Amino acid sequence: MRTTLSLLIGLASSLLLPTTTRAHDVAPPSVLEAPPVERPASESTHEVRVVVLVTLDATGAVTAASLEPGVPEPFASSALAYVRRVRFTPAHEGENAVPASIRFEVLFPVAGAPSTVVVPQEHVHAHSHTVVHTHAHDAEEAHEHSDYGASAHVARPERSASSYTLDRKDLPRGAHIVAGDLARAVPGMFVVQHAGGGKANQYFLRGFDADHGTDIALSMDGVPINMVSHGHGQGYADMNWIIPELISTVDVRKGTYDPRHGDFATAGAIDFQTGSELPQNQLKLETGMFHSYRALALVGSKWGDLRLTGAAEVLGTDGPFKRAEDLKRVNLFARAAGTLGEGELSLTLTGYVSGWNASGQIPLREVRAGRLDRFGYVDPNEGGQSTRHNVYLRYKTDADEAQRWDVLGYVSLYSFSLYSNFTLFRDDPVNGDMIHQRDDRTLSGFKVRYERDERLGIFASTWRFGVELRHDSIANGLERAPRREFSTQLVDAGIGQTSASAYAESEIAWLKWLRTNVGVRGDAFGFAVRDKLEDRATLGTRTSGEQLATRVSPKASLTVSPISWLSLYANYGLGFHSNDARGVIQGVTPLTRADGYETGFSVRLMEKIKLRLALFRIDLNSELVWVGDEGTTEASGRTRRQGLETDLHVDILPWLWGDVAYTWSSAKFRDEPRSANQVPLAPRQLVTARVTAVHPRGPFARLSLFHLGDRPANEDSSIMADGFTRLDLSVGYHHERFEVALALENLLNTSWRESQFATLSRLQGETSAASCQNGSQAVAEGGNFVGCDDLHFTPGTPIAVRGSASLYF
Repeated sequence: MRTTLSLLIGLASSLLLPTTTRAHDVAPPSVLEAPPVERPASESTHEVRVVVLVTLDATGAVTAASLEPGVPEPFASSALAYVRRVRFTPAHEGENAVPASIRFEVLFPVAGAPSTVVVPQEHVHAHSHTVVHTHAHDAEEAHEHSDYGASAHVARPERSASSYTLDRKDLPRGAHIVAGDLARAVPGMFVVQHAGGGKANQYFLRGFDADHGTDIALSMDGVPINMVSHGHGQGYADMNWIIPELISTVDVRKGTYDPRHGDFATAGAIDFQTGSELPQNQLKLETGMFHSYRALALVGSKWGDLRLTGAAEVLGTDGPFKRAEDLKRVNLFARAAGTLGEGELSLTLTGYVSGWNASGQIPLREVRAGRLDRFGYVDPNEGGQSTRHNVYLRYKTDADEAQRWDVLGYVSLYSFSLYSNFTLFRDDPVNGDMIHQRDDRTLSGFKVRYERDERLGIFASTWRFGVELRHDSIANGLERAPRREFSTQLVDAGIGQTSASAYAESEIAWLKWLRTNVGVRGDAFGFAVRDKLEDRATLGTRTSGEQLATRVSPKASLTVSPISWLSLYANYGLGFHSNDARGVIQGVTPLTRADGYETGFSVRLMEKIKLRLALFRIDLNSELVWVGDEGTTEASGRTRRQGLETDLHVDILPWLWGDVAYTWSSAKFRDEPRSANQVPLAPRQLVTARVTAVHPRGPFARLSLFHLGDRPANEDSSIMADGFTRLDLSVGYHHERFEVALALENLLNTSWRESQFATLSRLQGETSAASCQNGSQAVAEGGNFVGCDDLHFTPGTPIAVRGSASLYF
């Protein structure tokens, strides 16, 4: 009986249990036999590394091979031909041979050096610390360099249909690439700019008009970009200090389901990761319409195990506006990285300085009346300056086959100064309503993450633990400043805001087709405000003080993979965004709760078609709503966002592929009547589509379409923000020594509005309700006319042509 029972248990285990669901239990493909790597005839004499994306079947045969963008000839053709001659052993899950997708690196040695021989198995490396799924292609870009010219890794599965990693193939290239374009590459996300190119972007994702970042957590190399208790708006996330060409991957985690992400990660979290080293040194010059220019230098070198990387960017433009934007930006980047023990230690320094003018958000009624050009202005004094300097130290190591550490410490020095006029002459009919917002801070913190693979009885598991600490020392203020001359001090506050966080997560493969992720995150916030303008002699609400707040956030995900090409997901997570410390002291909820739900699937067919679909719902306990007449946000009622999000990727040819993403969403206040329950400016329909060609012989091109549908600008939909469709085209030619490119923005010269707000404003000639024409609505208070409720907007760029030329060395 005991023998029979043992046999039954063994049979059930072999059929059902995940005996090889951890990466260290999976044998990745290895090289069985390979000829020497021979360098093709070329003008270039330096060492060249070419990464080939190789698909293997269950016998180890190569079924497909493609290149990452930018590989010059003749190395592209030589690398593709070479991998076809390599014999691989198949990947194995336990005793079963399975298909796999790997990154295979071909090293072409320095001209004149001996040919390199690729040796078997022990020199083909696979990162074994991630959960593996041999059919996944959305891998985190983590592969080791082999001394023999080949390396590979097997990808891990994701926890939801909306989580994935973009690599260089997915990111824009060519002329006029700015940091916002990196975010636009995320399916289902759109980014616009308003009030001058030095201001933070405006972000749209999952039914959120997140303004400058309130409900999207952004970071670079783990360093937070969002600013708490910012002088211009909560969560302000200025990406302009990122040099796009340095980014190698974009880690996307939509929703509230990952314990690693806390504050602001309600719609999702996006981390931009720089590469460990530059593929080539580069000098790039750009020029174009509207007096636009950009110069970029990327330089890297090696001294033994020490790798040095430096980058510098200078950018400027006047934009299409009647009042020249006069944007000027300087970015610097420096990194030293090397081996320390079993891991890598890197020290990075960045510097950013920017200044600009702005034409502001102009009233639609004046444009419709023909009195104001859509690229014109009402107040010529808008604009600002901003700086950010970062230093961060990071150590990543595999302590052994089953353990990993990631330790990050950072310090940022930041300043911000912005002159804006939202209400024009509503409050001061003579001098105007210009305000000045400022923010100066020191931001510092650290993050420690530890992962461990182990057996939980007969089940394979991974355990993740992390702690985080962040402190912001802030001085911010608000002044009335007509014509940039200070008149009245409205806010002058010193803020100290500290957050401490810890999280834990277990990932368990219960069956070969069933996996769970269960975790919890705890966050504690301390708010301290010293209002220098507080009048302590009078009774009323205190504007100085201290407060503590905590939030415990459980997270859970379920993944079912009944067949190799299909994965089904169900997710729940509690998240939050913090609120401005000045409001917290006066009674605003410190940490606004967000409950996120999602179900969906991902499909991979023939290793060429990838389809994702997700149904989501996000319940937010309090909404931050834009108040145009004050240039701030204020807390409002509970909201619910729900919708559908899907994206499709098709590899048409090895060098030609297409992507389409569609999002439909509904955003409504839960406690308001139907006639006034719309969340202002929340996007309803968003479409992005791209066709990309990167031919190994050098030519490349991308045609991109962006569509944002009509959406209400206020709660009762009496003012609508018009949608638009925009088409962009970029073309170019890449050679191993140079690249030339041309970008055509807004190819069809669409007249579109980049940002739109419903604002109560008044012009100097508007004296009564009869002045409010062309769709605007008169507003009176106490029987007195105070202004016109109207749509204010920043115009989108008309057709623009920009070109670039690069040298590689």
